Amino acid sequence: MTEVNRPLSPVERWYWLADRFSPLNVVARVRVRGSLDPRAVRIGLDALQSRHPLLRTTIVADAADANPEFVATTGIPIPLRVVDRDTSWEHEVDEHELVDRVDAVAGPLCRAVVLRHGDDVQDVLLTVSHTISDAVTALSLLRELLEFAARPGSAVPLDPLPAPEDLFPARHRALGGALGIAQRVLPDQRKLRRAALRRLVPSAAVPDERRRSRFVHRALDFAQLDALSRSCKREGATVQGALAAAMITAVARDAEVAERCEFAIGSPVDFRDELARPVSDRDVGAYIATVPSFVDFRPGAPFWPMAKTVSEDVARRKRRGDHFAVINLLRWVCPHDLAGSASFRGLVEAQGPGNLCLSNIGLHHFPDVIGPWRLSEAQFVAGPSLSGYLVGTVNTSHDQLSWNFSYVDDAVPTDRAERIATDSVDVLLAAIGKAS
Repeated sequence: MTEVNRPLSPVERWYWLADRFSPLNVVARVRVRGSLDPRAVRIGLDALQSRHPLLRTTIVADAADANPEFVATTGIPIPLRVVDRDTSWEHEVDEHELVDRVDAVAGPLCRAVVLRHGDDVQDVLLTVSHTISDAVTALSLLRELLEFAARPGSAVPLDPLPAPEDLFPARHRALGGALGIAQRVLPDQRKLRRAALRRLVPSAAVPDERRRSRFVHRALDFAQLDALSRSCKREGATVQGALAAAMITAVARDAEVAERCEFAIGSPVDFRDELARPVSDRDVGAYIATVPSFVDFRPGAPFWPMAKTVSEDVARRKRRGDHFAVINLLRWVCPHDLAGSASFRGLVEAQGPGNLCLSNIGLHHFPDVIGPWRLSEAQFVAGPSLSGYLVGTVNTSHDQLSWNFSYVDDAVPTDRAERIATDSVDVLLAAIGKAS
């Protein structure tokens, strides 16, 4: 098998730096019905690791705690915990999987948990370091884990891929990449510095090294999801735009905004299918970049024009490659070590597009059945770490839209996060004419 031994790219290095201060984990979860022997899960994990080279690495920095590199390892299995007490998956994610760092030095860069709820119902959680994973990666790995558990010997080893930046289209590299920064990122940075621009204001200052991620779970059932889809089609908006408009409205209400203003919200963009060498949803890596949208908010104004504005803005930014420009900027400004990261962390705090963010991967095809098991409620949660204060993480699977709100504790107290989450859902349901 070919192994990965290379320096972290700038975007990978930023995720690694953020994780060193506050865990930056992506958690995938699915409900499994049918008897699931932990030994089968162990077989699936070993096969998963044999298939993906990045799951056989650690991250090693030099003596100055700088210049991190992926280093291939052997004989270090993916950790598996089995929890026999009947504890909810929300509790497990909130208390452990978002809080406990994936040990990049000891490796490997993921771990798994099986929560048993009697003989025939389990929740399976797979937690992956964001350095090598986005939501699509985490959910795809979870699916493969169960496929390999059901069909031992079916895993086919993959060759390593280059770093995400090394796969950028030619027009977004070298001179083209530099021009993209000047034309698209820098004007956005000026907008994000404006005093009049509204963003989510933390309730308290929390030092980077003390940031603790928590989350609140919400969901739309099939009838509500169907109504949302039909409403978006009728109004010329996307689901991303509608969810973003609902979150902006809820945050503005929480802040008791009484006058017209401009709000900023970030939208992560998946660029897998735009690369010079396209990667699939089963290739391990973090293939996202967050772009900001600036939205005209007026208390009491109609909902759908705001949703349509976000929809059109994100589509326009994706067409012109703003997401590539955001990552190209990291080539110039991302520090190589923790010691020199203070100014960059301050820049992210003040002007980063993730302050208030909605990460929606849309329809994710997670099977209803794998082997002897029936599956439901597949979804993901990602911790904000240093990128912002409140992140909505969304996917549609198994006829349900899962809408999880992760937040930095104390910066956004739990009662405030729950209030914003509930109001976001209520605003959306009111707009589509569906009561909760």
